[in-house]
Amino acid sequence: MTELQTGPVSVVVVTMNRRAMIEQSLPILLNDSATGEVIVVMDGAEDESLEFLVEWSKRDGRVKPIWQENAGAGAARDRGVASARYDVVVLLDDDVMPTQSLITQHALRHSCGDVDIVLGYMPTTVPSPRRRGQVATVLYSSDYEETCRGYEAQPETIWSHFWSGNFSVRRKQAVTIGIRGQMRLDYHEDLYFGVRCEEVGLRAVFDRSAAGQHAHSRNLRSLSREARRSGEARVILLRWFPHLANDLDPLLVQAGLPRKVIMFLSGEMMRTIMVPALMASSWSFGVLRVWPLETLTTRVMRQVELVYAFRKRMKTYVVPRLI
Repeated sequence: MTELQTGPVSVVVVTMNRRAMIEQSLPILLNDSATGEVIVVMDGAEDESLEFLVEWSKRDGRVKPIWQENAGAGAARDRGVASARYDVVVLLDDDVMPTQSLITQHALRHSCGDVDIVLGYMPTTVPSPRRRGQVATVLYSSDYEETCRGYEAQPETIWSHFWSGNFSVRRKQAVTIGIRGQMRLDYHEDLYFGVRCEEVGLRAVFDRSAAGQHAHSRNLRSLSREARRSGEARVILLRWFPHLANDLDPLLVQAGLPRKVIMFLSGEMMRTIMVPALMASSWSFGVLRVWPLETLTTRVMRQVELVYAFRKRMKTYVVPRLI
């Protein structure tokens, strides 16, 4: 039987140029009784985070700063896990503000001995009252809450919809599997990790009590870029894991638009016209505070960009060698 683990646990935070967020979250993490150490991996940070953390480590030996050349979040998480001392490792994004007992809740759930991975809850801070230009955060929050309801209704969807901003895992398993893994992805590294965990038979649970608040912030152009990155990464994942077509193929997972319509709008010529027009419409509806139409036009824009990138990559994709 798996040895019960009640703490202390290792905490790994990956950051890049978000010193202000680290300054806020670090005291909360250190005040949690289950925290054995806080490893902060700075992935090419250039905002004096290193100097700040080095000074803090002199006052509290549990703080362990690590600086590395920019190599991506997955590689930074692997670096942090490899440096961890304890059996259970909690991994947090630098824009997730922990509650006072987040680490304790992760440790308690692992102490039951019946899970390998605990996926914590990280609701998005939605601005109130709503203002123009915040629609990306509204959409993100809505999508995330829908995903969480899916976790609870069908726990097996944790793997194919894995969000890595707040989760814990047994250190030995994380080292063996690797957070980043052998395939380089510009997006959806967390989903790739989840699929590999499922393949080796790990057990996961979603736990709302292990909570942190996600400080999400994106503008329309950032949302557009993320949609294209998502489309490209989905092609790579789909070729490696064809059984996930219903989760990865955006032409099978529709967001309110008929397949023929989205195919037409995401064509090479139409997309160059439609995306700027949809962005302008979204902004105008935001100025007028017509929130339903701001949300609708932004959803359509995101879907057009996602399908455009997906279709374009499908035409040229060659299965890469594992690194």
